[in-house]
Amino acid sequence: MNYTLEDVKNFILEFTELEYQFGLGQFDNSITDEEWYGLIAKLENCYSEEFGYYAIITAYRDESLMTKELYDNKKNNLKKRRLFLIRKYENPKLGKGIYNTDSSVVFSGFLGAGSNNLRSEIYQSNLSVGIVNGELKIITERDLNSEKRRNEEIIEWIYSERSNVYTENITIKKDGTLIETLRVFEPEHPTWIADYNEG
Repeated sequence: MNYTLEDVKNFILEFTELEYQFGLGQFDNSITDEEWYGLIAKLENCYSEEFGYYAIITAYRDESLMTKELYDNKKNNLKKRRLFLIRKYENPKLGKGIYNTDSSVVFSGFLGAGSNNLRSEIYQSNLSVGIVNGELKIITERDLNSEKRRNEEIIEWIYSERSNVYTENITIKKDGTLIETLRVFEPEHPTWIADYNEG
């Protein structure tokens, strides 16, 4: 199936909303167990099976953490990750741990932080979305190389060598050829603005 950048945008926005609800739900005693497990199922369904296995999603909730104070604290610090930009690439080189994915195309969604403690609006994560068995799924995620960012003002995407994703080769080896871009929200920092307007 041919997915448009608008389809990918809607998929990522649905995912970031579920991710946000999950982060709050761990501390929210107004959510029933049935609603909680439904939320978990929807969130897990956003990931491809291989990557979903390694995503840090736990269905367990500790009732002692479900206090108004902890919930309010979480709500003040947590925010839905902002979607800045989507890029579509053809003929990416995928790691051997990415299975059942249409290897001719991959979408990169550039997301902001999930907390309110950053001074400027920039993207810090590169979420890779692929077509797995005909459906859009998150196949892997990379983080900003904070050292390069700090020392050289360079945007570079890396995997932690200690992560299961890296170990199991659930990685994008090469993005491929950029063929289309959807700009959603302009970042605030000059380095990111330049990257945002590329291609």
